[in-house]
Amino acid sequence: MNKPANESNEFTEDDIIFECPFCSKSMAIDKRGMGVTINCPECNGMVRVPTVSEESSETNPHSVNMPVEGLADALDESREEIDELKLKIANLQDLRKKLEQQSSEQEEKLTSLRREFSNIQSALDQVSMLMVDESANP
Repeated sequence: MNKPANESNEFTEDDIIFECPFCSKSMAIDKRGMGVTINCPECNGMVRVPTVSEESSETNPHSVNMPVEGLADALDESREEIDELKLKIANLQDLRKKLEQQSSEQEEKLTSLRREFSNIQSALDQVSMLMVDESANP
C-alpha cells in the first residue's frame, strides 16, 4: 500500500496523497489504507492515513478529509491544561515576589551584621592596643 521513496512518483486515482503532521513528508497510499495508522518513513511518527470524502474525490482526487473524532475533547483538555498552567505561572510569580522580598531582607541583615562586625573588630583592635600599651608601661 505505502509506496517506497525509491519507486516512481506515478500516482493513480486510487492513491491518497497526504503529509506527515510531524515532519511534512509527502506520502501516497492506496485508498484501501484509509484510516490505517502507519509509521512515517521520514520521522517514524505514527500517522493516521486520512479518509477521502466522496464529494471532494470527484472534484479533486487528492483532497483529504481528516477525521475529527475527539477533537472537541482534545480541545477541552488542552484548554484545561492551559488554565492549569496559567494558575501555576501565577503561583510561581507570587512565590518569586516573596523570595525576592526575603532575599532583599536577608541582604539588609547581612549588611547590618557586616557593619556590626566591623565595629566589634575596631573595638577589639583598640582594646588590644591598650593592652599592649599597658604591658609596655607597667
